Amino acid sequence: MLLGLKNLLRRKGRTALTTIGIAFGIAAVVIFSAFGTGMAQGFAQASSSSEADLMVSQKDAMMIILGALDEEIGDEIARLRGVAEVTGTIVGIVQMPESPYFLVTGEDPHSFVISHYRIITGRAITSRRQVMLGRQTAENQKKNIGERFTINGTSYQIVGIYETGTSFEDNGAVISLEDAQRSFDKRRQVNYFNIKLHDVRQAEAIRTQIEERWDDVSVLRSGEPSKQDEILAMYNSMGWFLGMFAIIVGGLGMMTALLMSVFERTREIGVLRAVGWRRRRVMGMILSESMLLALIGGLLGIALGMGTLLLAGQSSALSGFLSGTVDPALIVQAMITALVLGFVGGLYPAWRASRLAPVEAMRSESGAPVHWGWFMRGLSRLVRSEVLRNLMRRPTRTLMTAISLGIGVGFILLLLGIADGSRDMFTQLTSAGQADLIAEQEGASDATFSSINERVADRISFHPAVRSVSQLLFGTASVEGAPFFLIYGIDPQEDYYLHYRIQEGRMPERAREIAIGRLAANGMEKGVGDKLRLGSSYEIVGIFENGQPYEDAGAVMLLKEAQRMLGKPRQVSFLSISLHDPSQAAAVAVELERANPEVIVSQAAEMTERMQDFVTMNAVFSALVTLMFIVGGVVMANVMVMSVFERTQEIGVLRAVGWSRQRVLRIVLGESLALGVLSAVIGGALGPALGVLIQMEPTMGAMLVTSYTTGSIITVIVLSIAIGAVGGLLPAWRASNLRPVEALRYE
Repeated sequence: MLLGLKNLLRRKGRTALTTIGIAFGIAAVVIFSAFGTGMAQGFAQASSSSEADLMVSQKDAMMIILGALDEEIGDEIARLRGVAEVTGTIVGIVQMPESPYFLVTGEDPHSFVISHYRIITGRAITSRRQVMLGRQTAENQKKNIGERFTINGTSYQIVGIYETGTSFEDNGAVISLEDAQRSFDKRRQVNYFNIKLHDVRQAEAIRTQIEERWDDVSVLRSGEPSKQDEILAMYNSMGWFLGMFAIIVGGLGMMTALLMSVFERTREIGVLRAVGWRRRRVMGMILSESMLLALIGGLLGIALGMGTLLLAGQSSALSGFLSGTVDPALIVQAMITALVLGFVGGLYPAWRASRLAPVEAMRSESGAPVHWGWFMRGLSRLVRSEVLRNLMRRPTRTLMTAISLGIGVGFILLLLGIADGSRDMFTQLTSAGQADLIAEQEGASDATFSSINERVADRISFHPAVRSVSQLLFGTASVEGAPFFLIYGIDPQEDYYLHYRIQEGRMPERAREIAIGRLAANGMEKGVGDKLRLGSSYEIVGIFENGQPYEDAGAVMLLKEAQRMLGKPRQVSFLSISLHDPSQAAAVAVELERANPEVIVSQAAEMTERMQDFVTMNAVFSALVTLMFIVGGVVMANVMVMSVFERTQEIGVLRAVGWSRQRVLRIVLGESLALGVLSAVIGGALGPALGVLIQMEPTMGAMLVTSYTTGSIITVIVLSIAIGAVGGLLPAWRASNLRPVEALRYE
C-alpha cells in the first residue's frame, strides 16, 4: 500500500486530477440520492401521523395524498364500536414564489393529529383563516407571528410556528381542514382519514370491518407498507441512476490514468519482474494504487456532496426535498461504490502490467507508444493530419478517453431526448393534435394537482374567438400489472372524444364502462368484456391505440365517471381550446388569462415551458449537464497532461528546431478538441442506443419515448467541444511554455 502511495505521489498532477474526477462522481451519487430519499421520505411522512392507530385512504390511489374520500365515510367509521376518533386530512402541493413544491396540510384544529405539529412559537390554529408555518418556512421567508401569509390567493394570519423534524413538513404550512377544502376545491372530501382507537389491540378487527363495508378503501396500520411504496422506491433509486453515469465517466478516466501509468513504467515493471517479482505482486501494486485513488476520491466526494447538501439546505426552494440528515447507509453505499470502482477500474491495467514479459519490458522506452497492429499502422499512413496522428500513437488511451466521455455525452443526449419526448407527448395528449391553446390551473406544482372548475370552461367557451373547448381530467391509479396507470376522463360531446382510435370494441357510453390502451391491455392481459378493478368494478368495452404511450398505457372513461372515481366533482385538469382563427392564438391566450386569473393559458406548443413539472425537469438536467462538463473536463485535462508529460522531449526537439509556442499550443489543443468531437460521435450513437434499451423495460419503459431535436444535438456537440477546449487549455499552455533545453533533458 505504501509503495502504491509513493507511485501516486510521483505524478501529483495526474493523481490530483484523477481523484477529482472520482470525487465528483461520488458527490453526484450522494447529492442526487439525498434528494431522491428526501422526496420519498417527505411524501411518505406527509401522509402519516404518529398519533393514528389506523389510516384509511382510497384503495387504488397511486399515492395516498392523491386519493379522495367523502367525509360521510369518516362519519360512519366514527360510529363503529372501538373507534375513539376519526379526523380527515387534506394534503396539497402548491407553487409559491419561494418554493415550486410547497406542502400545505389541512387539519381539523380540534383533532388529535394537531399534536403532531410541535409548536415552538405562538399557538396552534383554532379556526379558519389561520395558518401555522413550519420552522424552515418561517426562517426562509422571514415571517413572524401576527403577519399575513398567502396560499392560493387567500390571506391567512400566522398564529404559530411548528417543527416536526420532517423537512417536507417543516418547509410547509398547516391550515384548517375547512380552509384546505375550499382552497383545493375539495368540498366535503379528504385525502385520507386518521383513526384513533380505544384499544389498539382491536385494530385488526376494525380494519376488517372497514374494508368489508367499503370495498374502495384501503386501511393501513402505522408503519405498514402500502402501494405507494413502489412509487417512493423510484424516488430512492433515482439518485443512483442519475449519479452512476458520472461515476462511470470518472471510473473510466481512472482506468485510463492507470493504464498510462503502466505504459510509462514499462521498463520499471520489467526490472521488477526480472529481479523476482511475481505477476500477483505486480498486479497487487497496480490495484493498490487504484484502490488508494478510489478511497481518497470517495472520501473527498462524500465531503463535497455533504457540503453541497448543507448549502442546498439553506435554499427555500430546495430544502424541502432533503430529509434533514444524510442517511449513514448512503455514505456507506457511496464509499463501497468508490472502492468497487477502484477495483474494477484498476483490474485491466493491473492485469496488463502483470502480463508484461521481463525482457521485452526492459527493452521498451518509457512511454513508448502501443499500437493495435497492422490496422492502426495502415490508418496512420492514410491520415495526414498531425493532430490525428498524435492521437493514434496512443490508440488505447484515445479510445478509452473517447468512450468514457462518450458515455457521459450519450447519457446527456438520452436525458435531453426523454425531456423533448415528454414535452411532445404531453402537448399531443392535452391538445390531441388539434387544439390551439391549453389551459392549466395557475400555481399548480404538478400536472396531477391541476384542478380547474367546470365554470371556467363554460366562461371560456363563450369567448367570441373560441370555436370549442374540450375538458380533460387526468388521474393516476395503481392496479395489478400496471403500477403507474393513467386515467383520462373526457366528455363524449366534445372534440377530444374523437381523438381516440378504437381497435377493438367501442368507446365508453355510460357509467362503469372503460376503454383501455393497447399497452395497458397487453401488460394486464385484459380484453374486451373483462373486468377492471379501480375502486369499483369497470367493464372493458374497448381497446384503443393512439400511438402515444401516455395514453396507450392508460384508460379512458366518461368525464362524470372519472370525476366521481377520482373524487374531483365538477373539476378538470386541463382545457383544450380550439379557435376560429388559429393565427390569433397568442392574443386570445392573453385575453383568456386576464379574464380567468385562476388558469394559465398558452399556445399548445409552448405550454410545457410554463408548467412547473417541466421547469423542474429542466433544472435537474441543467445540473447534470454542468456535472458532466466538470467531470469530463477533469478527465480530458488528465489525459492531455499525461500526453504532454510523455512527449516532453519531443516537444523540446520541436521547439529547438523552430516551432513557435503558438504552434505547439495549437497542436495540443487540437488533440483535445479532436477527442471532444470523437466523444460527441460516440455519444451520439450511444444515447439513442441507451434509449432503445430503456424502452424495453416492461413497466415504465414504453412511456420513456425519446425525441432528438436539433437543439439537443447542438447541446451535446457544444458540450463535447467545450470539454475538449477547457480540458486541453492548461496542458496546451504548459506544453507551449516548455523551454527547449529543459525539455530535452527531461526523462
